[in-house]
Amino acid sequence: MPPNLTKPNSGFTSKPSPLCTFVSLIILLIIGFYTLHYPPGNPKKVLLFQQIFLSSASNSTIASYLRSLTSHPHLAGTKPSLETIHYVKTHFQNLGLETHTVPFQTLLSYPVHASVSMHFGNSTVLNLPLNEMGIPSYPSSGLIQPYHAFSPSGTVHGKVVFANHGREDDYRTLGLMGVNVNGCIVIIRKGGSLSRGAVVKIAEKKGALGVLMYAEGDVSKGSFGSGVERGTVMEGVGDPLTPGWGADEDGERLKLEDKKVLERFPGIPSLPLPFESAQLILDSLEGPLAPQEWRDSGRSNLSHVGSGLVMVNFTYQGEKKLATIYNVVAVIRGLEEPDRYVLMGNHRDAWTYGAVDPNSGTATLLDIARRYALLMRKGWNPRRTIIFCSWDAEEFGMIGSTEWVEQNLVNLGAKAVAYLNVDCAVQGPGFFAGATPQLDNLIFEVTKKVQDQDSEVVATIYEKWKTMNGNNVWPHNLYFSMSSFI
Repeated sequence: MPPNLTKPNSGFTSKPSPLCTFVSLIILLIIGFYTLHYPPGNPKKVLLFQQIFLSSASNSTIASYLRSLTSHPHLAGTKPSLETIHYVKTHFQNLGLETHTVPFQTLLSYPVHASVSMHFGNSTVLNLPLNEMGIPSYPSSGLIQPYHAFSPSGTVHGKVVFANHGREDDYRTLGLMGVNVNGCIVIIRKGGSLSRGAVVKIAEKKGALGVLMYAEGDVSKGSFGSGVERGTVMEGVGDPLTPGWGADEDGERLKLEDKKVLERFPGIPSLPLPFESAQLILDSLEGPLAPQEWRDSGRSNLSHVGSGLVMVNFTYQGEKKLATIYNVVAVIRGLEEPDRYVLMGNHRDAWTYGAVDPNSGTATLLDIARRYALLMRKGWNPRRTIIFCSWDAEEFGMIGSTEWVEQNLVNLGAKAVAYLNVDCAVQGPGFFAGATPQLDNLIFEVTKKVQDQDSEVVATIYEKWKTMNGNNVWPHNLYFSMSSFI
């Protein structure tokens, strides 16, 4: 391994879409732009490597990876996550790749208890379901109950106001309607481009007692069934106890009560709600009518913004504790420029089973490594060093990747050429990509080479992409979305 990059350390069963294969081909072509090496003077061998490079995709192989990775929940820092660590590490090792596990001890957050109830004027109480509908109980299923990581513990009781997406503009709209959220609980639907942490911080600034948040529409991230969207409310990325340096087990770290640590977390509790439970609260609201735009912009049955006679009581108890997380890193040494690194990564942890996020990407990552190993067995070597990175604890705030980069910042700053991320490789119809501007044209050229076998009308992914956007692929679906440390 290049010096200072690592230190050694002693329910989903359906077949993925063929798009998994297409995505991996696209990534292979992009990473190949930075790493491919062909022996000079041997055109037949060049063509052979190109053919192997592009034709060795196997959808059934990717399906088997995905099935293994999603056989059980694997939240970062929990015992079940160790099985996925072992699975990825063993896969790389069996391919003959130089493989390392890199542990960090970081602050994570887990739920202990949560409840939400509606209290009516006739003294009746309705306890609202907080979990996905139709699943086994949490202890037997292995799932962690829905929660917001790093939310403070607390019990709040008050009237409820609907604040749309929880943006400053939404609160200004409420103010013009004569609605004040001070001393109330706000209910917010996810969306509007704000992070959960930002939504809760704004609500806190407005005087709200707590935040209930629900998702509508596509709620694939961190959710399934009726759609409870777990997530983090911590602001920023990386371990809050080691800002700017790697969270080594015996390294220096800030105290939990340190001001720099506390400012990363909101000061009021929050919880995610399933859509059905959120709708019961929305149905109870009185007060001014919601703006027509708010009523028309989602699937919620929304009439009034609040408040009303119904009171809501919600309690959240959580614990923040140090937990050990593990990145898995595999290396293919470059033949001509071994000190120039092309990194390809994806996180491995998931709030639940993680079929889309992240394991459609992890399965793709594993298959790309398999195909590179196949090329190497036939005599090929990359021009530059390729580093495969399987990150841990991304869902808590890009913790695994950030700590690794902080640990290796000088080396990476001098030697890293490009980073490719494959988080959600397959999610719904269509093709979407995000990149720094330097990669725009490369993505366009690569997608022109990959056939779209889902369509009988157009020939390539690029043409399908262009057709979906009215003969324009810029700027609708190409946008900056690289990891924060690049």
